[in-house]
Amino acid sequence: MHRCALFLLVFATACASTPRPVLDPRGAQGPDGAVRPDADYADAIPSPAVWAALAATPGRERLARTEVVKVIVDLDDHERIYFLQSRRWEIHYFFAARFLSTALNPVEDHAAFNIREYRRPDRRFVLGTLMHQRDTDAWWYELVAGDTLDVPRTVRVFNAIRDRTWLGDRLRYHPVPPAHDDARADFVRAGVPVLSSDEIYAGMVYQPVNPGVAFGTLRIIDGPLDPARVRRTDVLVLAHAPLDLPVCAGVITQEFQTPLSHLAILATNRGTADMGLRDALQHPTVRALDGRLVQLTVTPQGWTLVPATQADAERAWESMRPRSTSVPALSSTDPGLPELARLRRGDLGVAGAKAAQLGELAAIGGAVAVPRGFVIPFAAYLAHGQRSGATVLRDVMLADAAARSDPDRRAEQLRLLRERIATAPVDPALLAGVRARVRALIPSRRIRLRSSTNAEDLPGFNGAGLYRSVVIDAGSTDAALADAIRAVWASTWNLQAHQERSFFRIDESRVAMAILVQESIDDDVVNGVAITANPFNEGRPAYFINAQVAGDEGGSVTSARADQVPEQVIYYTYGEAGEFERIARSSLTHGAAVLTEAELLRLAGALRAIHERFVPDPWDHAHAMDVEFILHGPRRELVVVQARPYTLRYDQGRATAVEP
Repeated sequence: MHRCALFLLVFATACASTPRPVLDPRGAQGPDGAVRPDADYADAIPSPAVWAALAATPGRERLARTEVVKVIVDLDDHERIYFLQSRRWEIHYFFAARFLSTALNPVEDHAAFNIREYRRPDRRFVLGTLMHQRDTDAWWYELVAGDTLDVPRTVRVFNAIRDRTWLGDRLRYHPVPPAHDDARADFVRAGVPVLSSDEIYAGMVYQPVNPGVAFGTLRIIDGPLDPARVRRTDVLVLAHAPLDLPVCAGVITQEFQTPLSHLAILATNRGTADMGLRDALQHPTVRALDGRLVQLTVTPQGWTLVPATQADAERAWESMRPRSTSVPALSSTDPGLPELARLRRGDLGVAGAKAAQLGELAAIGGAVAVPRGFVIPFAAYLAHGQRSGATVLRDVMLADAAARSDPDRRAEQLRLLRERIATAPVDPALLAGVRARVRALIPSRRIRLRSSTNAEDLPGFNGAGLYRSVVIDAGSTDAALADAIRAVWASTWNLQAHQERSFFRIDESRVAMAILVQESIDDDVVNGVAITANPFNEGRPAYFINAQVAGDEGGSVTSARADQVPEQVIYYTYGEAGEFERIARSSLTHGAAVLTEAELLRLAGALRAIHERFVPDPWDHAHAMDVEFILHGPRRELVVVQARPYTLRYDQGRATAVEP
């Protein structure tokens, strides 16, 4: 039912079951040869003027600065070609139902139309898109990911379309369907020039990571970023994409960013305008405004940077923050060391969001496997704070109004607080209990101690990368185990974590740290992150998956270096079966796929189960889940290691950040 509901949501339209008389669309050129601005289509695109009359620049394209023209080839009418006025006819079906349905040859209802015209060999139409990327001046024709048109017919259609445009050899074919991507050599042998996704992305100048508007003082930083020196009113221009992002007004990176990195997730969570711009530090507009108050506008299709007034900036800064203080759920109840599989979302106040939500995943079973482990609850952290005096030190710091405007003073207070937590003795009874639990539940050589606070992994506040994890041998000494526990506890008061919570008006007197103690899965071969929504296009339900090879020569999705591009897949969730599009290939695999089709299908099943568990309303497109996963071992088994809420706002079909 869920898949059906999503399918109908995308394609619900008026039924064409009653045959209608053929209607005449308005051609792009009148009898005098002039281009009509109100045209419905063109038979050919003989000039840039006709292209301009037809092309749309939608906010929902996955590529920035892109123009598109939808194309229909009517196989039943001597392969007649219609280049659609794509601002008016954004979806092929509506044009076909309006103008190409006749009593003898009716166009079916939308659901049947999509099955037949994208998947059946007896189709009437070929439905594709002409695209132009302005930064690279690349022109190409492509089909949707799930189209099953065979290679010979695709070659014939491409050649016919090319012959009807002024582009000639400048037009290339972008093989989006996986079978076509695998058959690139067949297209080349047939004389069709092929344009790969990697070539498209390599030439791009601008990357809209999180569209939005930012007001702040522009600061060009050509070197390491010192988080202690960043103000929430700064618009940062960075030579390198940092692993983590301090609270700021906006960010421009000279390096392109990994779409699901911690940096991108944090910007989305905060509603921070975020973009990549090649040679940003040398861009004349950027350099001319360094040190001045600016307004940065990031859109799916472009960006602007202009001087701003103080009054406009003050209003924007205040609007970004929640209006009221958030009080984290906190219980001092001591449940012992509960096994992860026994936890549910309702245990957030005892075990923290990460552990509670991972326990909820464990309850799903089936396609969703999670690491084995248990939790050191908030009660242990609270008791340690009382014994060590850290609680009193924290309260004094939070009451110091002068430190709020003095970053050096606040940084020193936080250092002293972390030091107090990290040097006080750990309760020997707790250490003995943790050792016994490890022996009973975790048959692994190494264990991973992960943060699980009541101020992370929450709707509107995910806290990605704020806290610390530690890996030690399961048989480590008591001293090593105590050091690991204290290191995770102390990370509660990292500078960036404090800044983030302060910005979101979280009551820090109630922030506490539980620790998820789990088996360390060290034979991972793939790591990845997925969003259970399509961040590019609300109208095409999908999962957005980023994956990278792991191991000694591998990389990371969440903290990737700029030269490590992950595999990026849009896995569509409507239609007869899962269909997917690889929009980028891993820079570490020499073109080979990171995830096989079978692995994508298995991952999609897990993502569907997780999404339905946390977002049961199939009509709710504003809420999704951010899921971290790995494949490990020789059998490449799938394990989900984290899941947290992810909120989107769709603007003209394109997903953007939503403010909490």
